[in-house]
Amino acid sequence: MSTGFSKTAWVAAGCALAATALWAATPQEEAFIKVWRIHAKDPTKHDAVIAACQSVMDKASTLGEFLPVVRTLAGWHLMASGRQQDAVPLFESALTADKAAPAIARNADTLARRWLTRIDCLAVEKALRAYYATHVEFPGSLSSVLTQPNPPPKADRFGDAWAYAPESFSKLKQTSAKYQRFSLYSRSLGKALTPLKQLPFTAYGKKQATITARRGGNPVIIEFETAAEGAAPQRGTASEGSAVNGIRFLKLSSDGQFALMIETENDFWVVATTGGR
Repeated sequence: MSTGFSKTAWVAAGCALAATALWAATPQEEAFIKVWRIHAKDPTKHDAVIAACQSVMDKASTLGEFLPVVRTLAGWHLMASGRQQDAVPLFESALTADKAAPAIARNADTLARRWLTRIDCLAVEKALRAYYATHVEFPGSLSSVLTQPNPPPKADRFGDAWAYAPESFSKLKQTSAKYQRFSLYSRSLGKALTPLKQLPFTAYGKKQATITARRGGNPVIIEFETAAEGAAPQRGTASEGSAVNGIRFLKLSSDGQFALMIETENDFWVVATTGGR
């Protein structure tokens, strides 16, 4: 992969790397990276990560622009530990209607909507199974459950109506109970990515990243290496806001020691470090 930078440019980047290290991380960055270290050490230790998140979420000033990142991280760990309804308000707190919001806030909004959509889809499934318990078949359309008292959400968190299709058992003789199974998913996420049960919670995301070089300026540019389980490492170069190798680079810390990134499907945060973090 061509980075588009000459060797001379990367020598300059190395000089900038040393210069950047002279700057100190902000208190908000320090608070964030402290939480992230606990998460990165073992993403399956949900209670430990949730406690770390809660310790810094009380005041917006503690985390600054990293607040929605920590809120959605805590929401994911709550959801992964089976406390889905406790996760909902945390994900909802990261939503924003401001299309001109900073990149971190906008990506947190998309991430939150994706996980909330999956949780809402479970509520629709529950309503469909309650309908089945009474009628011994699934309804021909969602209107039968969406017009009931206390109905489940009528649309996903992106505003799109659910994709629902009742199905019969084609190899069985026709009976009075027509629909014995169904397909339900969010058009925004797609059929394969909507069900929570298809997303294992034994690990957080698939990507790990390490910063190998960086250059200050406008825009900030970093060179990094990504590693995913079972795949060969990949190297890439990205400026703020651009995506390479399935990861979007959002922000470099003030001391240049870590970069906040997000997987391009917008389900998992990624933090690339220099190795000293």
